[in-house]
Amino acid sequence: MADSSKIYFHGGAGIVTGSNFLLDADTIKILIDCGLTQGRHTAEDVNWQKFPYDPASIPALVVTHAHIDHIGRIPKLVREGFRGRIISTEATKALAEPLLLDSMELLAHDARKHGKELLYTTEDVAHAMTLWEGVTYHMPQDMGGGVTLELLNSGHILGSAMAKFTREGKEIIFTGDLGGGNSPLLSPTDPIAGVQYLVMESVYGDRVRGNDANRREMLEDTIEDTAARDGTLLIPAFSTERTQDLLFEIRDLMIEKRVPSMPVYVDSPLASKITEAYLKYPQYFAEPVRSRIEAGEHIFSFPELRFVEDPQESSKVAALPGPKIVLAGSGMSNGGRVHTYHQRVLPDEKSTVLIVGYQAAGSLGRRLIEGDREVRVMGQEVQVHCHIEANYGYSAHMDGEQLLEFVNKAAPSIKEVFVVMGEPASSAFLVQRIRDYLSLKAVAPQAGESIAIDF
Repeated sequence: MADSSKIYFHGGAGIVTGSNFLLDADTIKILIDCGLTQGRHTAEDVNWQKFPYDPASIPALVVTHAHIDHIGRIPKLVREGFRGRIISTEATKALAEPLLLDSMELLAHDARKHGKELLYTTEDVAHAMTLWEGVTYHMPQDMGGGVTLELLNSGHILGSAMAKFTREGKEIIFTGDLGGGNSPLLSPTDPIAGVQYLVMESVYGDRVRGNDANRREMLEDTIEDTAARDGTLLIPAFSTERTQDLLFEIRDLMIEKRVPSMPVYVDSPLASKITEAYLKYPQYFAEPVRSRIEAGEHIFSFPELRFVEDPQESSKVAALPGPKIVLAGSGMSNGGRVHTYHQRVLPDEKSTVLIVGYQAAGSLGRRLIEGDREVRVMGQEVQVHCHIEANYGYSAHMDGEQLLEFVNKAAPSIKEVFVVMGEPASSAFLVQRIRDYLSLKAVAPQAGESIAIDF
């Protein structure tokens, strides 16, 4: 069967977001992820384009995790004729529905603003969920055509997985996003071995974050410093994983009296739903956290915490004097309720905006990190006088050194590495390091490219 299979890089090649790969194993076609392309806008125009394959011809879609850049076009896929199996972990399935419905609202706003048709509807989401199967890690799935699927823990968010496909003793793994072991809630990424082909992420392929072990102390210092100035600590945070990680840490810091007691607002109805979903799947937490839950501890509950449900409350909370902590969506400050707070916090020299995750090129979060002193928020120019800080210790991604070591552990069996889901410079840098340090064949495919493999 030499070179009988092909990988088509339809999304997530040459860009971080929009993950969408097609494994054509001759006797079976399998999609891996079907995500939204994001950047300067909530969703880019490319998301409205037709798929480069016939959705009705695909019998299966494997989902690595529930972030919208990996699931955001699944309802559109269904709308255009897909009727196959959708397979992920149980936790990913549980997280996907509220995330898709939330994304639908933002996409509808974009569509109205730019005169485009709706990308998908609630009916499309409901239809997708009827096709969706939740399975556990390490449970073999017969995909047909002699191909077996096994989901491995990728350590990125709750229920995130690497998709390992096996046929006739040959293996290919699509990593999805790989966690760097920074979450206080999750177990580390499963090691891999015996794989011939690796399709891997490269978000931080060209950088090293430094000592992530100091992340809790850095968070403590930021909270204390902002409180001492009577300011607001605004954390634009993704509703999934980052918000839960930070709530867990802030709760512990306040219980241990490491930081002053002050109101903590989570202004994201989606984050509230996701937090509830997390608690329904304790089996996906790291063992120490599971033990605390089994002992009766409510790991996301503390007296200072308040969830903001009504959007009209956002302005009232933003106007409250400090000190206070606000976690609000979206994580890259592209839209959502965080903009209400930006208008108040950015001009305030007593306050702090804390960046805790990847910021896409062109996003408001990226511009703040890069030092812009005037930004446009909700149609108005806003001066930036607040403190801008970054704490990447809670990053849900491996950095460049971790990615290289991840490949190194599987190097003896690897024939080729395909580096994807990164900005071009990041992917190219990781490709070169894999070639130079590990003497392996590695490439960064272009969007729309297909490559033959022996699988």
